[in-house]
Amino acid sequence: MKLLSVNVSLPQEITVKGKVVRTGIFKKPVQGRVKVSTLNIEGDGQADLKGHGGPFRAVYVYSFDNYAYWERELERTDFSWGQFGENLTVEGMGDEEVHVGDTFRIGTALFQVTQPRIPCYKLAIKMGVEGFYSQILKSGRLGFYFRVLEEGDIGPGDVIERIQADPIGMTILEVNQLMYYDKDNLESARRSLDIEALSPGWRSTFEGRLERAETSNQENLRTLIVDRKEPESETITSFYLIPEDGKPLPPFLPGQFLPLKLDIPGQYQPVVRTYTLSDSPIRNYYRLTIKKEPAPPDRPDLYPGVASTYFHDQVPPGSKLLAQSPRGEFSLDLAGKNPVVLLSAGVGLTPMISMLNALVDSDLDRPIWFVHGSRNSREHAMGSHVRQLAEENSNLQVHVRYSQPLSEDIQGRDYNDQGYVDIELLADLLPDNGFDFFLCGPTPFMKSLFRGLLDWGVSESRIHYEFFGPASELKENTEIAPATGAAKVVQGDEEIAVAFSQSAVTTHWDPSLRSILDLAEAQGLNPDFSCRSGICNTCICRLEEGEVEYILEPLETPGQGWVLICCSKPKTDVVVAI
Repeated sequence: MKLLSVNVSLPQEITVKGKVVRTGIFKKPVQGRVKVSTLNIEGDGQADLKGHGGPFRAVYVYSFDNYAYWERELERTDFSWGQFGENLTVEGMGDEEVHVGDTFRIGTALFQVTQPRIPCYKLAIKMGVEGFYSQILKSGRLGFYFRVLEEGDIGPGDVIERIQADPIGMTILEVNQLMYYDKDNLESARRSLDIEALSPGWRSTFEGRLERAETSNQENLRTLIVDRKEPESETITSFYLIPEDGKPLPPFLPGQFLPLKLDIPGQYQPVVRTYTLSDSPIRNYYRLTIKKEPAPPDRPDLYPGVASTYFHDQVPPGSKLLAQSPRGEFSLDLAGKNPVVLLSAGVGLTPMISMLNALVDSDLDRPIWFVHGSRNSREHAMGSHVRQLAEENSNLQVHVRYSQPLSEDIQGRDYNDQGYVDIELLADLLPDNGFDFFLCGPTPFMKSLFRGLLDWGVSESRIHYEFFGPASELKENTEIAPATGAAKVVQGDEEIAVAFSQSAVTTHWDPSLRSILDLAEAQGLNPDFSCRSGICNTCICRLEEGEVEYILEPLETPGQGWVLICCSKPKTDVVVAI
């Protein structure tokens, strides 16, 4: 084993897609010998100290043996030392040969292996390869980090001597596989915790995995199989799910969503997502209609939608998914008699399609308006289905607006007119404002219509919406009652006190209320929330004192000292950071 090159770089700012990014990944080789300290190699630095650096990630090592692999894989021959952002380019130290915990002598310094590399978006920038994060992860050729046990000096040409092999004997390749792909292997997770040198971050992840397994809500999860997969537009696809055990699916209300726990390759822990069910509840399947979300054009530091990309690219028919029963506060009462306006933009049409299909299935002569906005036919999903329903049901009126119609889009066939769905359009279309309005779409769409409907004289009680984000963002321009700053105790439980520490409000628990969130709102407070179902984590708050119980089991129970206020109530006196 041999040290071929020592590579360093101080953080610098670069511009990527119009965004300034600070990074230290552009390493250059140094000549002669350099000093190695506990936190760094002389002349080196890290921009993001949360993801890089520190005593357990002081030096990043990559084997030159991988260079030939990537030259073939990427069809390139322009690599130079430090190509993968490594501090040390070495020979003969493949990920399948080096163990976490091994110690090595290089020059006069002593090093110990602590963890594999966690690739980030900056590596893709350095390589000039979009999505290289996924490529290097799947390859298993990640490299690893050293911590410095003894400071000293090193230089190109130094022999690398393995002083001691770790007794647990888990290679970098094995630990990487355990982190990202073999996440149900609890035996190996326990074994990894016996590696004394394992970095705190990776140790915490494996400990959390074991802890969750002991208190798992697995019995609340059900295996669903993807029966078929159908494209709805260039960016949107529907997935039809049936139960693996053949038993009836739990019922749901039109507008509710399905909580999923996804084991996505390349993610170190399960990914929790919710997708709105997009068909009528009377079907013998669940349908999810999912848009493949790209990375925001102005945020090169963000990846494309992890779950949506997984569904589109890696979930063929026959795939198995873990799901809880449908839930969600946003739903349509099929027993109601008021006329209905279903308003959506983009993929926000999914709950509206569910409501529309359910209304049609109910075979009632309830007036329905379906108003939808899309960019053009390439992104417009289920347009032909909605138009067919309108032809078959005289009580259904449909209006579609395209903001950027294509030359091949025909007005009167594909869309009704050009523009955005706004309050002016509704005032032109509808005879009056005496409807129940249901909204779902991007934030600007939601904010515009919510504000516009209120200004048009529509009571807030008749505006129903699904908005996955802080409620304060939707209502930031509306009249919201200010915090009272003092308790209002009305028929409260004198035995249980509830304090909202950041608002100087103390009250008592009111058993007539459903949750701590309801109690906070009754006091004039406005904490953020979204799903009110224990799924999205928008309402998570610090639980400073006391104990709570969950009236609706969260998909992922928050860690010690935290509480989801939308689905919990106090067991004892509590202090919540609201």
